[in-house]
Amino acid sequence: MEAFAGIDAEGARVARILIAEDEADLLDALVQLLEHEGHEVEGAADGVDALARFAARPFDLVMLDVMLPKIDGFAVCEAIRRQSAVPLVIVTALSDEDDQLHGFGLLADDYVTKPFSLSVVRERVRALLRRSGARAQAPGGAAAVADGFAGLAAEGSPQILSAGDVVLNVDERTALRAGEPVELTRTEFDILALMMAHKGRVFTREALVEAVWGYSYVGNARMVNLHVMNLRRKLGAEVVETVRGVGYRVAKDA
Repeated sequence: MEAFAGIDAEGARVARILIAEDEADLLDALVQLLEHEGHEVEGAADGVDALARFAARPFDLVMLDVMLPKIDGFAVCEAIRRQSAVPLVIVTALSDEDDQLHGFGLLADDYVTKPFSLSVVRERVRALLRRSGARAQAPGGAAAVADGFAGLAAEGSPQILSAGDVVLNVDERTALRAGEPVELTRTEFDILALMMAHKGRVFTREALVEAVWGYSYVGNARMVNLHVMNLRRKLGAEVVETVRGVGYRVAKDA
């Protein structure tokens, strides 16, 4: 079922977004921000409400505060991931980076640390929606272009990518290992597809963040490390090589 809320007067796709945040003032500010971007936004004040709303209708993107009442944001994230690949952002006031990265272990696509500026949230949401294929009407009438993986691979890159016993179908966004399907998150797929489309090229963590997340690098090197670790766990340790002190690559002869 299509999740998007509709098509606006200029033909741009309007995304439907769910925000779960227990601070009423912040929830109101986030809803207003994203509605101003042209999205249809629903707010939930606790984890139970968030899961009920998610079950009632499809969404293009979900934003979850960690410290939600009734059911915390990590548990909501885990529950959503069992049934959907919707882009998911964790919002946290936790200062411990391990706690923040726990959200990625639960298959969140991104996280934002409080306190944050609304402009940071706006850019993160735009980047995730571009990657997921949603289009939203931006202020001033400029529609954000949803180029998906086309923005990651070089022009003319093959739509079937292979490295060893791993095969990616870029059009269908599917992955096989030794002929067996493997479920990758949106972020894992994009990281691997980018490197497989450019075998032998070493990508710094900064380059991967800018290419895959779509915003300037802000020091979250371990964020990339965790996604690579998950890829190795699912597809084998040899699929992505570490170039010590530089970054990652898929071997040219893979």
